Amino acid sequence: MDTKPDLKLVGMAYVDGQELVCGECGNGFSLEVHKHGFREVSPAWISCMSCGKGEDSRVVTNGLVDAVLAGWVQRRKDADRDIFTAEWRGIVMTGELYPTFDFHQAVGAAKAVHEYAAPEVKRWWRSKKKAAKAQVKEKAGAVTGTAKGKAKETADAAREKAGEAVSAAKATALTTAWTLQTGGAGPTESVKPKRRRCTVKGCRGGMVTISTRVHSSTGKTSEVKIPCGVCHRSST
Repeated sequence: MDTKPDLKLVGMAYVDGQELVCGECGNGFSLEVHKHGFREVSPAWISCMSCGKGEDSRVVTNGLVDAVLAGWVQRRKDADRDIFTAEWRGIVMTGELYPTFDFHQAVGAAKAVHEYAAPEVKRWWRSKKKAAKAQVKEKAGAVTGTAKGKAKETADAAREKAGEAVSAAKATALTTAWTLQTGGAGPTESVKPKRRRCTVKGCRGGMVTISTRVHSSTGKTSEVKIPCGVCHRSST
């Protein structure tokens, strides 16, 4: 049997309206109750702090002690007193416990804190996860937009170079044909003037790519191509 009492009573305790007293000396003001055995119906051990004697109780069982301990936290409304009423299989026990804080109270307090804090913690984590997802999505959109812009610039430059290569090939072919037909007479170079690159920044093949809402059919900012005001005008 554990030397630490499960219940340490203060003042008189009552079981079904009858005073709980020591069977040896009749004292009922300083009793300690120990659970004895493993069955709920087994009698609890009552120790008297007055005469030092102990005995199996005729009315208090292990199940009744467990019923008192189960409501420990709910009963504590006053820091100095712990008055209880417990019922087990129709047996009612009332009394007052010595003010202390033991394992049963710790478990009850932990459960109460968890029940209150758990929803708050879940809401906090949900808000953090939502903010993190939004941030990742925003960064991914920015990276995608930058990549698209780079890809468009590269494609425009490639098309311009390809056009220049085609023009040069045509000029070479015309020169060769002329040489074969005239035996070298006439100009040795193509009469077509060399194409000059436009000085306007962003101009590719006479078209300039801009970001605007005015030219967008959806009303959102988008990239559109407009004729260059310098090289396009000069070529017409």
